[in-house]
Amino acid sequence: MYEYENLRRIIYPDETGQIGDAIFIPVCPICGRFVKANKTIKVNEAGIKKDPNAICKKCGDVNMPFEGFF
Repeated sequence: MYEYENLRRIIYPDETGQIGDAIFIPVCPICGRFVKANKTIKVNEAGIKKDPNAICKKCGDVNMPFEGFF
């Protein structure tokens, strides 16, 4: 069974229309708590940059698990 099957998702719309909307799961990859997602993410020609994109109350700045493009 999929670990995050019934959780909400954070969707960052693709305003350029080139890569699709980016979908993330708003949990901390370190401790598993829900995180507060940043309003924007950083992208480049290769895709999404590996910069922190959320804040966990326990772990600080983290990268939410990336689920894919829609």
